Amino acid sequence: MADQRFTTTLELAVRFGKTLVVAEVDKVEPILYPLLRMDLDRQGPRFVVQIGDKATDYNDTFRLFLVTRNPDPYLPPDARSLLAVTNFTVTRSGLEGQLLGLTLQKERPELEEQKSTMLR
Repeated sequence: MADQRFTTTLELAVRFGKTLVVAEVDKVEPILYPLLRMDLDRQGPRFVVQIGDKATDYNDTFRLFLVTRNPDPYLPPDARSLLAVTNFTVTRSGLEGQLLGLTLQKERPELEEQKSTMLR
């Protein structure tokens, strides 16, 4: 069950079209499913979404990002079909390439410039 402070923050972000970043997510809270499914109801010229026990005005500029440190989080099939999962894990070879570029830039800037020119 989501706590009251999170619920209030979520409602305000949805109502005013803000971007909400939720860190350290271990599971998808049930309160998020109406938003993920875009279960919107039309009430005259506006749309509302059910958040907990309240119908909240929905602003279409609202964005939600769920962040976890787990490189392969378990998501139930119903949640996985509603989310776009992006893995930002840094690989060893990627890190080596970045460090090599920084070293070249510091020690031999002309070589780094030549490499950049050749890759364009």
